[in-house]
Amino acid sequence: MATYRSTGQDSYAIGATPPTVTWTIVKGDTASFRVYVTDDNKDPLTIADWDIEMDVRRPAIAGNMDSPTSTHVATLIPIATADDEVGEFTVSVSSSQSRSFNTGDIFDIEMRDGALVWTVARGTLTVIEDITNSEES
Repeated sequence: MATYRSTGQDSYAIGATPPTVTWTIVKGDTASFRVYVTDDNKDPLTIADWDIEMDVRRPAIAGNMDSPTSTHVATLIPIATADDEVGEFTVSVSSSQSRSFNTGDIFDIEMRDGALVWTVARGTLTVIEDITNSEES
């Protein structure tokens, strides 16, 4: 039987939900956002030491982050750009990629360093219809 080390404590919360992002884009536009990551001591990570990937999926119920069934929409490879500081990387989509996104699509960003796998953030997309050049969307 497990016991608590301190008196008066009867429950513990372990782990943390990754931050949730709502990313608003215009269908057919290029778009990007920057992510800043640190270690447990709040020191910026060396991005070059990590493999980073972001999948966008369409859940059976729009916006349902925990949907057991979803369809793959896109895989993005976030990178550290020349404009990023230490510990930062940028998530970008091209105009053709953003044309395939719908409001309610979900995503997560995962970093890998050997055996360590870390979901940095997850979120939903809000897609605004384009007015100029809307026939291309």
